[in-house]
Parts: sequence; structure tokens; C-alpha cells
Amino acid sequence: MLTMAIPNKGVLLKPTLDLLGRAGFTPREFSDRKLCVETDFGEMKFLLMRTEEIGGYVESGVADLGITGQDLIAEKGCDVDELLELNYGKCKLVLAGQEGAQLENGARIATKFGNLAGEYLEGKGIEAEVIDSQGSTEIKPLLGLADFIIDISSTGSTLSKNGLVVYDTIYESQAALVANRKALAEKEAAVNEVIVAVQSVLLAENKSYIMFNISKATLENIMDKIPCMRSPTVVPTGDEEIVSVQTVVPTDDVSRTINRLKGYGTTDILVMDIQRVVI
Repeated sequence: MLTMAIPNKGVLLKPTLDLLGRAGFTPREFSDRKLCVETDFGEMKFLLMRTEEIGGYVESGVADLGITGQDLIAEKGCDVDELLELNYGKCKLVLAGQEGAQLENGARIATKFGNLAGEYLEGKGIEAEVIDSQGSTEIKPLLGLADFIIDISSTGSTLSKNGLVVYDTIYESQAALVANRKALAEKEAAVNEVIVAVQSVLLAENKSYIMFNISKATLENIMDKIPCMRSPTVVPTGDEEIVSVQTVVPTDDVSRTINRLKGYGTTDILVMDIQRVVI
């Protein structure tokens, strides 16, 4: 039995449940008031925890696996193995302040990320006062409580609304699947099953499956022009002069690909969604 710590609320909750559901790990009953839920997979249970605590629980072995932000793992210095980046929850830890502010010795910096802030300032050779800020950090410079902030930003709109500009990007982050080092060794087969399942879903994102018929003679001339992951699959048909070609293309390029294929004289073009890709 594997235990996976996942967020019980917040911006990572919905995409985490969606990803795990597509990978075959759907909770039988979900409630942010429950601490532990079984899954349809049968060999996996979820521990519902605060996102910022997940790294610590995985490190200690309370959970074998966990999904949380890379920034939180880095800030707390959790000794875990990162298995996969999950392509959501993307954000940046930035240094921001009012227009014209100067980062210099004695500057006051409000942040929830004291450790990452300290490493950044040390690297810059700046001796600053780091102020722990667990409330609305963006308002601190406007109130005169800090000269700068170091905080998470996704689009920069909140900073802009509070009269702040970004001076530097300190850390780029996204959601990640992490593992306890002992569990990774002792439950290797089970962990690898989870990795393959989740990775197959990630690889299928923004990909579509295209099938079409084309003459053998034409195919020989355009084979290098057909988009694919490695190489298109060519299958004989009932007509000796016609073959069926199967390939995978980025979903965003499907319309352009269809128009190009029609120009090559292809017929019977079919487009299908892809749920998983294993390579």
C-alpha cells in the first residue's frame, strides 16, 4: 500500500485531483475535512494535508509520495526525491518593490520565504533585514513597512495593482511529485507504477492522434514532412496502392496539419484524443 500526500485545498487541489484521476487514482470519497481517503486503485490512499506541510510529511515517511510546490520544498529544505514536474501550479518567487527602490544594505524585505530570501541576499552580498510576513505581503511597501518583498507571483497582476514592479526572479516553481527516499527503495515497483501512470498522462497532454489514407507513391515523397513523435506508423489497406498512416501531433497544430495533409492528396482523415502516451 502506498500513501500519497496531496493538497486538501488551494490552487493545487483541482489540477492535482484531475491529473491523478486521469492516471487511474481517483478518490472514492473526497472531503477537505477528512485526513485519509481510499482510492479506486486499491493500492493507494491519499493523505489530505496543507500544501506547505506535504514536503515534511514525505521526508519523515508519514507519506511515501506527495504532490506540492517546488518552492515549498526548496524553502523548507526537505530531503525528498523529486520524481516528476507536473506542468501546473507554475509561478515565480520574485523580488519586487516600488518604482525606483534600491536594493542595498539595510533594506527591509518582507517575505514568507525567509530561507530562500536569505540565500538570495547572501549571493548578492546584501545585508538586509528580512521581515517575516504571513499576511498580505504585497501591501507592506505601500504602508512603509518594507522596502521590498520577496513573494510568489503567477501573472504579476497582484503586484501591479499594489504599485510594485519586479526587480528580479529568484526561483521558478511548479507542482511536483516527490518521494520519500526510503519508500523509493523499499517500494520501488509500486512507486514506478505510479510514475509511469502519471507520466503517461503528462505526455499525452496537448497531443492528438491522426489517421489518414494516402497513396504509396505520394507517401515516399512527403514522409519527412509528416509530424510525429518518432516515426509515423504505416499500415497496408485493401487497396495495394493505398496505405493508412497513423501519427501523433500537437493538438494546437491539428488544423494546420490537416490542411497540409489535404494538400498532399490524403483522404479519410480521422482525429482522436489521446489519454496516455508511454515511451
